[in-house]
Amino acid sequence: MADKLHQIFLKNFSHFIETVEKLNETDPSKTIIYRGQTQDFPLLPSISRNNPTIDTTDVEVTAVEELKRRSRLKMNKDLIDDWDWLVFSQHFGLRTRLLDWSSNPLVGLWFSCFDEEDWDKDGFLYALVVDDNVRLDRDKDKSPFERNRTRVYRPHLNNERIVAQSGWFTAHGFSTSAKRFVRLDKNTLLKKYLTKFVIPKDLKLMFMEKLNLLGINYEKLFPDIEGICNQINFEFKL
Repeated sequence: MADKLHQIFLKNFSHFIETVEKLNETDPSKTIIYRGQTQDFPLLPSISRNNPTIDTTDVEVTAVEELKRRSRLKMNKDLIDDWDWLVFSQHFGLRTRLLDWSSNPLVGLWFSCFDEEDWDKDGFLYALVVDDNVRLDRDKDKSPFERNRTRVYRPHLNNERIVAQSGWFTAHGFSTSAKRFVRLDKNTLLKKYLTKFVIPKDLKLMFMEKLNLLGINYEKLFPDIEGICNQINFEFKL
């Protein structure tokens, strides 16, 4: 199979809705998750983007343990295991092996367009079909740090953002055979499940306005004071 992903260049908002509907009609029994990017960055988790050839597992384990140590007095969450801790820490800025996705295509599209500093660049949205071949079994995969394959992970809903954003993740492992974190569009198993949408830069603001009418905006996706302030900035063009 060719390395290049199937690409769909969006013409307008209706074209996006029609294309998503067709993707879901292909096999309604399967889940499709979406990841939006304001630029065409590699599909890699934050901990490996600077240098994917470095196995960061040990430092990631140490960082999570340090977060546990420092945050006890500030925590009011019941985090069961390291999977829960990774999800929680990811949403508060810790660099981990998790890459954010959403089961809501509108949320994915919003993240393709939201950054005003990138409105002079095309945006990108990835759709990933999830079946049992690519889904992580949490009962078998007890620890996120003891695996070297990348799989799709549906997390426990342990923070407000993950609920608001209909959050899923890809959990990436350092490949001992490739000696690197392998980006999803180069992953032998996962790339065949991927579709890539291109959002022309001239459509980004219009898409943001359409999504706002549908209730997909800063305030919805970031349910805190920061989200409210950013939504006011958007509405008043500040």
